Amino acid sequence: MLFTVVLVICVGILFISALMVIVRIAKGPTTLDRMAGVDMITAIVVGAFALLAAATRRADLLPVFVALSIIGFLGSTTLARFAQPLTSVGRKNLEQVTADDASQSSRPETDVRKRRRKLSKESAAKESGTRKSGDQRG
Repeated sequence: MLFTVVLVICVGILFISALMVIVRIAKGPTTLDRMAGVDMITAIVVGAFALLAAATRRADLLPVFVALSIIGFLGSTTLARFAQPLTSVGRKNLEQVTADDASQSSRPETDVRKRRRKLSKESAAKESGTRKSGDQRG
């Protein structure tokens, strides 16, 4: 009886954390935020398999835990390896968009995404302009 209560509580906690992570993945302003969310989803799935193994008393699910953990680790490290850091202009635009989102939370989400795309295009144009002018000097 106690085991069933603990199991139900753990499943509830995993479900709530999965919902919060999905919101983070949907909102997350950067790719790294989204990848951290995907990594957390992988950890939640491993936890769900651990609960399944505990509930059914099956030890043969251990290779599944190990495989999922390795896949999550490799995915995170690969993305971290190839992710480009934010430039100063991109970081400034991200802070501006985040501040605007906080002050105008009643705006539809699609407008925010359009503004983010527009600002990222502007920052890319500014960066390419700075590189070209720097290249012409040297």
